Amino acid sequence: RDRSRGALGGVGSCIVMQGAMRACGAVGIALLLMVCGLASVQGHLQMGAYPQGEGKGFTFKVWAPHASSMKIELRRGKDIIDPVVLEKGDNNVWHGACKSAIIGDDYRIAMESAHNDCFNEEGAVLYRRDPYARWAHVDDFMEAWARLTDCGTNYKWSKQDRPWLLAGSMYGHSVYEMHIGTFAKDFTFASATEHLEHVASMGFTCVELMPVTEFGGSWGYNPRTCFLIHSPYGSDVDFRNFVDKAHSLNLAVKIDIVLNHGSSRLNCLWNFDGYSA
Repeated sequence: RDRSRGALGGVGSCIVMQGAMRACGAVGIALLLMVCGLASVQGHLQMGAYPQGEGKGFTFKVWAPHASSMKIELRRGKDIIDPVVLEKGDNNVWHGACKSAIIGDDYRIAMESAHNDCFNEEGAVLYRRDPYARWAHVDDFMEAWARLTDCGTNYKWSKQDRPWLLAGSMYGHSVYEMHIGTFAKDFTFASATEHLEHVASMGFTCVELMPVTEFGGSWGYNPRTCFLIHSPYGSDVDFRNFVDKAHSLNLAVKIDIVLNHGSSRLNCLWNFDGYSA
């Protein structure tokens, strides 16, 4: 079905699972746990950091079955804000809220684990990037910071009435496969958006994007997260602008996602809550 308000902050017409589940390694299992393991609860729990309206701050929800304590550390510019202590609730989801948190603040998860296989390398406190984060600067990766966004709630989509964009009517398209990292002059969504009219003029009716979530390597097929836009490509807003422009040109958008393996280096989903699968 149409995912225009769904995964990746509400950006696509159709999301395609690229790669079968065969040869699913341990890192791939960690990715699957984060994305699929919460299928029964994530739809209505607003996982990760979610805005509650102007002046009402953010709620934070993190699935971590082996965590023994958890808090959210917040940073505004260079200033550290008092952390938000989370409580463990149903389905191993830790939750809390901060009314003073605003869009643009940086945040990260700090937890202790009842089964900490990472103690020798990281110590008692594990710092993790939110698996549901929507944007973060690549330079902040090593310290696990992500950035609070509006999760697409304030984005003004163009008026669209194109039922053929819905999944199920995706057959028969002429598909242009696009790699943002090599497609346009500065390898960003903004520059790629400027060339979508050319793609449409060649007769294509669908753009299939090679993976755009944060990754290691060059092509995107070694993801580190499943919802976070690869920051060298631009922001989550740049991505929405790309999709909105494509739809205005009657171009459907497919997105490759990778669940059967992840980056072997600097992957915060591996041993997320300390437990080694």
